[in-house]
Amino acid sequence: MHIVAVDNLGEDREGIARGLSDALGIVFYDALVRVRVPGKGPLIVAVYAEKNFAIEKAEKLCAAGFRTLVLGHDQVETDSARIVVRKFLLKDSEIGFEERTGSPMSIAYDLIRVIIRGIRIVRTTETETVKDRKFDAGRAILTGGLALTKSVSLRQQSVSEIREGFIYLYSDKQRPLVFLESALQYESLGPSLQASHAANFTFLVAELKRRCASAVYDDRLVNKAAQTLLLGPRFDPEKHLDMAITLLSKSLRL
Repeated sequence: MHIVAVDNLGEDREGIARGLSDALGIVFYDALVRVRVPGKGPLIVAVYAEKNFAIEKAEKLCAAGFRTLVLGHDQVETDSARIVVRKFLLKDSEIGFEERTGSPMSIAYDLIRVIIRGIRIVRTTETETVKDRKFDAGRAILTGGLALTKSVSLRQQSVSEIREGFIYLYSDKQRPLVFLESALQYESLGPSLQASHAANFTFLVAELKRRCASAVYDDRLVNKAAQTLLLGPRFDPEKHLDMAITLLSKSLRL
């Protein structure tokens, strides 16, 4: 699977849709629906099984004036290609950190090019069987009213939703750094340490924005609606958030 995305969109969405329709060979209305969204992109506009076909379509889009991104399924970032931070220390000119393996590292704030903030939403469904009693007219007649109900088993489903904040830091010198709200240890904040993970995470975000002054900061992925707009109708943000993060990071580093 190879996706084609367009980026840096202008304000004339009908004109953009016409160019998209011509380059991809799709119906104008379908193209218009895809690009009639807030923001400049990136937006996924096509998915192809063959890499060469995706590249061919991207070249047509480039010739029509679009800035394009092509992303193969093997290019989508996963945590195996990232550094998931466990501990951190905000120093004067750099941030020190330890990944899950406990290896200490650091990177200067001025080397950070992009900061992406967002939320990861995980829904879980649990099914349980509960016993109840239900009125049974036939049984009541047969027993002369001595037994009015019968035991029945009911299957009930409950859906729970977990939302976790994250920060991704991108530089040219290091694999992407991942800060997960619930997985971090915040003791290094010292006097600034607060009572909840959420409060500490918010403080960390503000400090990284302040200290990485030259970095591009993007927080559109804190909203599921924005995640959905980026990915389009074919991809569920809960299952394909890594794809959205990868596309967004590539777009912001162009």
